[in-house]
Amino acid sequence: MAIAISPGISGFQPAARIIAELKVLEKVAKNAVVGCKTIGGIQYTAVLVKGMPLSSQKFTVSNTDVLFLLPPEYPSLPPIGCYLNYPWNTVGQGDHHFTRQSYYGAPFLSEEGWYWYCVGLGGGFNRERWLNSWRPHNNPESGHNLATLFVTVRHAVNSED
Repeated sequence: MAIAISPGISGFQPAARIIAELKVLEKVAKNAVVGCKTIGGIQYTAVLVKGMPLSSQKFTVSNTDVLFLLPPEYPSLPPIGCYLNYPWNTVGQGDHHFTRQSYYGAPFLSEEGWYWYCVGLGGGFNRERWLNSWRPHNNPESGHNLATLFVTVRHAVNSED
């Protein structure tokens, strides 16, 4: 696994918490890059996981890249869903979580080639439910973190449900 930090023009350096979570993510993802992305005046920590495998039962392609936009309040608040790097079509009736639109305040990035996927760790997408469902811990290896987000996305995207 390789984790790369993309400092960009601003000299971005991820917070110690993010670096610790990337080490946990390294156990379940093959290749990740972290950097920053400013959208509408909000600076997100952008975590890109390259080459997530896809189910051959559901997809006509073998993998996708996954982008998480971590809000400034992370880990107090999780990202709103995630983004996939192209508008794939699923076999059969499709996947109702992949609308090619963004909802619940998630930035719309389709013009940049990123398509929003509605997934989280339970509770739906409203602040009250997030605070009851999202359970980060002071120890980045415990509770919810980037690894639990990635595993949840991998399962949700590949699931037949």
